[in-house]
Amino acid sequence: MFIDKSDVIKTHIVKLEKDSDLLDSLTTYAEENNIQAAEINFIGAVQSAKVLYFNQEKKKYDEHIMDQPYEVLSGIGNISILDNKPFVHVHVVLADSTGKAYGGHLDKGTKVWLIEAFIHEVESKNLVRKFDENICLNVWS
Repeated sequence: MFIDKSDVIKTHIVKLEKDSDLLDSLTTYAEENNIQAAEINFIGAVQSAKVLYFNQEKKKYDEHIMDQPYEVLSGIGNISILDNKPFVHVHVVLADSTGKAYGGHLDKGTKVWLIEAFIHEVESKNLVRKFDENICLNVWS
């Protein structure tokens, strides 16, 4: 599957409000706008964060709760379909006040200070996620 610029059907420019949950807000936006397939990127800041690291050996996520403010150096991900509704899959890179960077798979529980996002909606290419028994993750089928 290849996607080029001609597949982009709409660009959404989204500002998320202070105190909202980052993943919930992106998911709600995708659901309300019936986005079936898209690329997401964003910058901004969060008041606290919850990120996950997929432990390949254990085939489960390790959780990291980060209870302080961070700059969002990069948020990048996609929207596809899981269980017949839009599913937002995002990874983030965050920096603390010393410039030290952290990252991982964005989870619910990340509190927004300010997020400015671009969501590039593309013509659906049947981006449906299904559980892959071999790696224990929901992946594009």
